[in-house]
Amino acid sequence: MPKTTSKTNVVKGVLYIFFLGVCLSFGAIAGWIGNSEVGRALVGTVLAPKSPQKVFQDSHDNGKSLTVLILGCDEDLYYRGTQVLNAHARSDMMMVARLDFDRNLVGAVSIPRDTLCRLPGYASQKINAYNKIGGPELAKAAVEEILPGVHIDRVVTLNFEAFQEVIDMLGGVDVYVPRDMKYTDTAAKLYIDLKKGRQHLDGYDAMCFVRWRKNQHGGGDSDFERQKRQKDLMLALKQQMVRNWTQGMNVLDKTVEISGNAFDAQEVATLMMFMKSLGDSSEKIRMGQIPVNDIEGTYDLAVDNQKLQSTLEQYLVVPSDSIPSMPKEDQ
Repeated sequence: MPKTTSKTNVVKGVLYIFFLGVCLSFGAIAGWIGNSEVGRALVGTVLAPKSPQKVFQDSHDNGKSLTVLILGCDEDLYYRGTQVLNAHARSDMMMVARLDFDRNLVGAVSIPRDTLCRLPGYASQKINAYNKIGGPELAKAAVEEILPGVHIDRVVTLNFEAFQEVIDMLGGVDVYVPRDMKYTDTAAKLYIDLKKGRQHLDGYDAMCFVRWRKNQHGGGDSDFERQKRQKDLMLALKQQMVRNWTQGMNVLDKTVEISGNAFDAQEVATLMMFMKSLGDSSEKIRMGQIPVNDIEGTYDLAVDNQKLQSTLEQYLVVPSDSIPSMPKEDQ
């Protein structure tokens, strides 16, 4: 598999971790009333509950679910990171997350950035280029093109600086680092140096924890191990919000800002309630990747359409008559 695919696998969970980790923390801070816009919406939701189906009734299936395209972008940098060239950078991470309100399930699949896509009127190219060409709306059209049956309701863009800021607002997180992690990429301003064991990570090191894919001289993680790290950080974020609840409400307000106003305060409050109802069950929250094949002689990838539908059902991104069992490596 090309190196770029591995990188996509590593960073794919960054916004997912932020999004779910914040939402899972609702139960610990919902009773705190302050000057928070989201806090007021939360209290109103508790006193006069509104179902997700009603709040998100403008979704493609009339509130039964909500499908979100998550774009993780670094700045578009010139040689060695000396100059920002473009506000709409190529999307290093692309993930489709579906919140199933009827069955209390959340599923997500990542899309490798080297996956080829051809939109009408455009030449065939890597799917991550469409955000740079036409912004989030064109990226959305590209994703819907390669994932038949998937209809995107909202698009959220997050850069790594925002992720770090959230972690730092909470005073860092405690996680177990499963192995020594060391890697330097000067152009990407990435300097990873983490030691095995229980660690307290600030925002930058937490970002390194989920972006790491291999040491300087080899020795990387499998997809399963990387997904476990991403989930571990998500739960650590939840725990830190419980401990530092006074800052937690500020983080909730920042959710609206970071989402690029893809969600308003009432919608964020509703999502908090929904995510709280899921608990920590891995059967209710799933992460995977769309099936792809290498294109011989290139670094490009092609969607494996023979496996695509079953994969989307398995990871709950499209509805099915029954809930498919989890892949063995994810159980």
